[in-house]
Amino acid sequence: MVVGPSFAPPTISAQTWANKPSGIAWLRDLFPYRRYGARVLSYEYDIDTLTAPGGPAATGIYDEAVKLVNELQADRYIQDAERRPIVFICHGFGGLLVKRALSFSHSRRDARVEHLRSIFRSTVGILFMSTPHNGITKQSLALGEFNQYGGPSQFLLSLLEGSEALQEITDQFAPLMKTFFIYNFWEQIATSFGKSRAFIVDRTSAAPSWSDVDQCGINSTHSGMVKYTSESSPGFRIVLATLDRYIRAADSTIKKRWQKDAELLRKDRLAEFEDLIQSQHPAGSVRSLGVSGSDSATLLDSSAISETEADEVLDGEPSPSVNVHYLVHRRSEYFVGRLRQSDELRTKFGTPKRKRRRKPDIFVIYGLSGSGKTQFCLRFSEDNRHRYWGVFWVDCSSEANANASFALLGERAGKGQEIGAGQEWLSRSTDPWLLVLDNANDPEMDLNSYIPATGNGHVLITTRNPNAKIYSTIGYFQFRGMDPEEAILLLLNLAYPGSEPRENKDASWNYARLIASELGYLALALKQAAYTIRRQLLPLERYLRSLLGCRKALLSRPILQASADVNIIATYELPFTGIATKSSIEYRDAVDLLHVLAFMHFVSIPEGIFSRSSDSFKASKWSSIRPAAIVEPRSSQGVGDRILAAAKVLYDHSIISISDIQSTAHDNVWRTPSSTKLFSLHPAIHQWARERLSNSEQRQWLECTASILAHCVSHNLETSGRAFRQLLLPHIESCLSLLEIAHPKLPENLEQCSVIEKFGLVYAENGLWKRARSLQLKVVEFRTKHLGKRHVETIQAQRGLANTYWNLFEIAKCLEVQHQILITNWWTRPAWQDWLTWPPWKPVHIPYCIALDDLTRSLWLAGRRELSLRAGKRAVDGLTNRLGPDDPLALNAMFNLARTYLHIGELEKSYELLEVVLEKRTRFFGTEHPDTLMAMNEMGMNLCAQRVRLDDAERLVSAALRIRKRILGEEHAYTLWSVNDLSKVYCEAGRYQEAVEMLEEAVPIVRRTLGETHAGMLMTKSNLARAYMLCERWGDARPLLELLCEQVPPETPDWVHAQYGYAFILVHDGDLGEAEARCDAIVEKVGETGVLAMDSARVLATADLLYKIYRAQGGRDADLARLKERFPHLGREQAERARSIDLIPLKPVRRRTTRDLDDGPSN
Repeated sequence: MVVGPSFAPPTISAQTWANKPSGIAWLRDLFPYRRYGARVLSYEYDIDTLTAPGGPAATGIYDEAVKLVNELQADRYIQDAERRPIVFICHGFGGLLVKRALSFSHSRRDARVEHLRSIFRSTVGILFMSTPHNGITKQSLALGEFNQYGGPSQFLLSLLEGSEALQEITDQFAPLMKTFFIYNFWEQIATSFGKSRAFIVDRTSAAPSWSDVDQCGINSTHSGMVKYTSESSPGFRIVLATLDRYIRAADSTIKKRWQKDAELLRKDRLAEFEDLIQSQHPAGSVRSLGVSGSDSATLLDSSAISETEADEVLDGEPSPSVNVHYLVHRRSEYFVGRLRQSDELRTKFGTPKRKRRRKPDIFVIYGLSGSGKTQFCLRFSEDNRHRYWGVFWVDCSSEANANASFALLGERAGKGQEIGAGQEWLSRSTDPWLLVLDNANDPEMDLNSYIPATGNGHVLITTRNPNAKIYSTIGYFQFRGMDPEEAILLLLNLAYPGSEPRENKDASWNYARLIASELGYLALALKQAAYTIRRQLLPLERYLRSLLGCRKALLSRPILQASADVNIIATYELPFTGIATKSSIEYRDAVDLLHVLAFMHFVSIPEGIFSRSSDSFKASKWSSIRPAAIVEPRSSQGVGDRILAAAKVLYDHSIISISDIQSTAHDNVWRTPSSTKLFSLHPAIHQWARERLSNSEQRQWLECTASILAHCVSHNLETSGRAFRQLLLPHIESCLSLLEIAHPKLPENLEQCSVIEKFGLVYAENGLWKRARSLQLKVVEFRTKHLGKRHVETIQAQRGLANTYWNLFEIAKCLEVQHQILITNWWTRPAWQDWLTWPPWKPVHIPYCIALDDLTRSLWLAGRRELSLRAGKRAVDGLTNRLGPDDPLALNAMFNLARTYLHIGELEKSYELLEVVLEKRTRFFGTEHPDTLMAMNEMGMNLCAQRVRLDDAERLVSAALRIRKRILGEEHAYTLWSVNDLSKVYCEAGRYQEAVEMLEEAVPIVRRTLGETHAGMLMTKSNLARAYMLCERWGDARPLLELLCEQVPPETPDWVHAQYGYAFILVHDGDLGEAEARCDAIVEKVGETGVLAMDSARVLATADLLYKIYRAQGGRDADLARLKERFPHLGREQAERARSIDLIPLKPVRRRTTRDLDDGPSN
């Protein structure tokens, strides 16, 4: 039996198992070892070396485990007892040492070291006496005595719950557990530490829920549970019985294991030998093929090329040296080392090739926070930039941030910010690219959705989650600390820049060695420690003791969640404590600033947030915390100056980084041309800054941050601030996610309502309409309940919700909300004079007219054109009279009315209004304002419907499309709208094939961005079907229209359009009976629902087609008479009547097809 001490000096190690007052050592005095013929060996190790600061924290357990195996094997070899069964009895840490030792012994497979495997082969059972399998608690470690050190060392921290070192030991031991008898014991009496009491190892750690393992508590303290004085001592009889059972089973068990393990090794070595022979003489070799001479040389050479190498030979040329896209932030200058891994990664990826598409190669880097994963990727990106056409960086700290990063990537590609646009762009690229998915730490996030399916690319993933290795296709690295010597040099070079390199015997080198070891050689912690020393906040020789003392204090605080975090936290807690104790304005502001930044996203926080929000924030009363830097200055410039001064303090203490950003994307009203400062924090620092606050403080600062973000957003959403609001998205998402956790029933008050309403506006402006809808629904519900449905803020929220419904094409819900707003505004009039209008049931006050204008637009989209016309006329009259013809609200009403005129065929009236709107919007807003582009596009479609000035029509719609592509991106819904409209112009101009090509290219984009059943997809398919028909590609048009007839709701004009188009094709194919049925269904549906007027262009065209069918069939005189009675126009020239934007694409084909029908009945 082998026993080992717990944490005790080696000179008294025997007392781990002996009762001090009586001197009884139970293994010597109580256990009948002579009866069993047992040898009792006590293994001793120097616990001081392990636990002292600067000790071998990273390798300590492994080194001692190797030593235990070697010494035990040597002793047994000398005694000629290598096959003698072993029972380990382990107390506390000794159990971890034995687990690691058995894993090491089991790994010795080679014949040259197989003798060390004898320890594994001979072990029959293990008694774990309060072994911390899952680690010890912070409380028990904090209560310990650290003598002259002042705090726990890195080694002791590695024993805390959640430790990576403990998890590694568990993972290695788990496959061997079924091999041994195991009994887990735990202490049942807490140990006294002065006035405090605590369990050294709690039950959950000492006795994990392992299957088929005995476990029992012992009614004693951690120390007393292995010091029995008599057979009646608590736990002794259970231990004795367990040992007796193990000893009785030992001989047969170990004999079988030696035989079985020897046979297993023999088979493994035989398989390895066969694999080696096979690799040297493959079955498909030249000799087996029977080929000789020059042919054999050719086959041999080709077979030697690997699949990867063959791809490189066949698929392209070496990558170009010109890098076009580099969307990567600047790396920190302090980063050094890991050159070997960089070279290995470059080899793994191989040489990028041009003009090649296949599945991308994926490499994963996982490890501790602060271990340099991100900086390594930044360095690799920078060093290999010349090898790639594009290098792209995606923040995967959350799904929202990943989507935002890809939105920026899609915008850079000119595809817009729609979800999937960036990935699609990369998947289609044949030029080599590198994509970095950084901080992908959430195990619930599916990274496959962010990895392009194809493309000529390499993907790097950084994560703290080791399970992310499953995404790797070519390998992975595990990052822990730096190389020790590199770490020491980094610390000294940053702490004393410009100094000469130090020799190993230098005193400063030794101090640096201890500090680097205690910081786990983590680059981020070393950098912060160096800056603290450099600024003389703490001298080098005093830094270690302060660090250890800070660690001890942190153990009693909830901020320390895992042992891996303590090095980062402690190195930042030290300088921040110095900042917080100073009373100058900039230092007090720095503390407040860090607390605000802690609740935003950790990258690219615009300094302008604070200056823009200051005025309205001062008037707000929600936040109980009011940062002085925001409320005390009298001007926004003063706010900016104080914020920058506070940021400089944090920057000088290496807590944040500050960068400049200059907008160079597009020089237009959408962009903010001026430069601004951006603040960023390392993710680990960001987490520390938030978690160092108490729960109540976190709630207060969270509300303060949310209020600041909301107050820098105006309800008017001026287009000049669009670029700035786009920068807010990740910070809004970060803040909102925390708000939803803190307030599950958000919103809980009117102030929270205002905050999330502003957040919803920003989401909607950036096309995130579903996210906006979820917030706006909450705001409407809360305000309706607490303010009433007639309150102006309730109506404001309802209007925002209706606009979101409109953009989501949820038209029924949109109309329902807008109708409620209209009724409310009918009853709620601003002044008593508004009741004196005549007639009184037709009010003209401004809110009512705005509601009418909103309905005009929605009724138009719903196809209820007559109602849209009536509402539009009243809206234009009311707003023009009240506000004047130049007011933007009046121009909006004119535009919506003009669009309705266009789609009911009153083209001249539409043109007159559009001409006025386009001229004034261009003059007031410029040519690139979204409202101007809308008017420009509609003016082009009006000319197209009139079939006059088609060159001007094309120029206007093409200009709108070009600008929308540049500003919104190629895949934005409004850009795709312009694509559809331009296809109609092409069709009218006879350029049918061009229309087909642009629509075929648009269909997969619309499918990916909007969905298969979205109204935008139905519109695109409908236009493509018409273009096919004009190209006489009837076989392509028919399945499209069949599908549209099934998908389009029957209550809309689009259903009529789809049915008419399908009937038209049926006529062409000679299926006059089915075509007649479709036409009859159209006429009947229109008569029942009024979805279109009976004299609308599409209904009249349907009657025309039905008339031709009757005539072609012959013998339908009675049906023809009834049809003429209902539609008197039949048989006359329809040129003027048929002018409609909905009908023109089929006009040339209609003439050609109906002319064929006029020739007589169909065969």
